[in-house]
Amino acid sequence: MNARHALTLVVLTTWQTSAWAADGGKELKPMLKQDYVAPLFADGPRLDDPGFEAWFKAQGPVKLPFTIWRKPRRIGAVGVHTTAPAKVLRFNDGALGVPLNERLRQACGDADPCRIWLSGRLGESMPLPDPDPSTAFSVHAVHEVVQGEGPHRAQFIRGPDCLAIRALKPLHCARGAQRCEACKAALAQPAVPKLLDLCPWGEAARPTIEVEREGKKSWRVFDVLRSFADEAEAQAFSQRHGLTDVQLR
Repeated sequence: MNARHALTLVVLTTWQTSAWAADGGKELKPMLKQDYVAPLFADGPRLDDPGFEAWFKAQGPVKLPFTIWRKPRRIGAVGVHTTAPAKVLRFNDGALGVPLNERLRQACGDADPCRIWLSGRLGESMPLPDPDPSTAFSVHAVHEVVQGEGPHRAQFIRGPDCLAIRALKPLHCARGAQRCEACKAALAQPAVPKLLDLCPWGEAARPTIEVEREGKKSWRVFDVLRSFADEAEAQAFSQRHGLTDVQLR
């Protein structure tokens, strides 16, 4: 056995022993790709809101629509553009398993520019520090192709405190079943499990539900993020994302 193989053996043995001891004698399994749980994003400010730039700079991970030009060198800008604006961003793809250029090719083919939703954060750099982090966007994930001209909304992560699952009947308007025939018809339909955003962005007329946080009850406005096919799908989703505020009856 040469020195290189011996060193590899020592490192592997040390990792396995440490992992066994750290879990009280139970062997730890490495995290697999299928174990990853993607964060939940919900709408934030519109890209044309006056305060968007300040919000973007102050945020952690966000999901945004980008226009990306791949030639002669890869640059991009937030939003939908036909020509590159004065302020452009570079992209760091060190966190991606598949390089960003390949992901763009898969999504857009040879079309240039490519308009795509990306999640990540401004200024973060992997694996080395960036000399000008204010012009670099570190990509955590590549999502779907951007549809429409916008203006689109930025999205940011919702944690468990801002999420709940409820079985709700369809909502039509605030007039209620006694004054609105459509509301009356909606009330006759069965309740469907829905994922609710309890921290919706912006001021708007919204329905409310009662929730309990840290032993205190309060009424919160909400937006519906998605519906589930049945209770089993809702329960599986809540377990995967660590949601505890689940009421299906």
